[in-house]
Amino acid sequence: MSNSIMYIVAFLILIVAGFFFSYFFSKKRRYEIEYNKGIEVYHEEDFEGAILFFQKAIKVNPEKPDAFYNLGLVYMDLQKYGDSKKNFLNAIKLSPNDLDSYYNLGLLFLKMNKYDDALKQFSNILNLKPNDVETLYLSGCILKEQNKLDSAVKFLKKTAELSPDNSDYLFMLAEAYDKRSLAEQNPEDLDKAMEIYKKVVKINSEHEEAIYQLAICSAKKGLWEDCVCYCKAVLEVDDKSARAYNQMGLAMYCSGNYDEALLMYQKALEIDPDYAETYNNYGFVLEKQGDFEEAVKILKKYLKLCRNFKPTDEKEETFKMKLQAIKEHIKQLEESIKNKNQ
Repeated sequence: MSNSIMYIVAFLILIVAGFFFSYFFSKKRRYEIEYNKGIEVYHEEDFEGAILFFQKAIKVNPEKPDAFYNLGLVYMDLQKYGDSKKNFLNAIKLSPNDLDSYYNLGLLFLKMNKYDDALKQFSNILNLKPNDVETLYLSGCILKEQNKLDSAVKFLKKTAELSPDNSDYLFMLAEAYDKRSLAEQNPEDLDKAMEIYKKVVKINSEHEEAIYQLAICSAKKGLWEDCVCYCKAVLEVDDKSARAYNQMGLAMYCSGNYDEALLMYQKALEIDPDYAETYNNYGFVLEKQGDFEEAVKILKKYLKLCRNFKPTDEKEETFKMKLQAIKEHIKQLEESIKNKNQ
């Protein structure tokens, strides 16, 4: 081959290479421009604008996962869950080890109440990063909601071990033990729950929910004085807590202190006149004191408030039986009143 032909070939190769690199860097630059514009308007909550720019970026380069991922976030904010899912899955297909895509797809399934699908995505994260504490926590929360309590305890216990000073993680673990103690009638789990609730309060002395749960746990164990003390501690955090007054009234009722119980129920109803359970408790105290007519009025008020109450499926039958029992009890009281007045 003559030198002139070689020079021509080399020249053509340079031209093609130059064109290729020019196209490549131009494509990369065009993608970055559209993608960055999408990020900018997304932060300004211009969701429709963000969709437009991210779609343009994808059109420029459909092999990059970032625009798909952010498009998934935008659609999730807009509650367009089908579009969100599709884009997260596209991002995962292009980047199978991207933890953020699995995490947000899991959150999306949570919003859709698809708990098993959410758990699957969180499992993908834990396969890649076994000690991801937030993923362990969310998995434990879902399992607790599904009443898979042994697994919930396992996940939440590991979460608490990794973050022993996080009161939210500890509280959820205590709730899992608490729930399992009720399901399995296991006093050891109840003791464990109380121990962890106390740790939560030690970390955060104003953790109202943990203090209140200690009051409830004390009531379950028949420790009425402790229950009253914890209720008073709740009121130090929130002096308008109707549930604390109601629970304190129940503790006093169970201790035989009916007059004090009535005062607590009255305070609860001053704060929240529609606090249904207080009427139920209040009615039975009035009955104990022999005031059947007022007891009937209060118990009927309870039944009226319960018309709009929607219990969860696993409690619905028990709740209906309870209401029926109260209706029958009201009839008995009315019969007693009638006989007394004859």
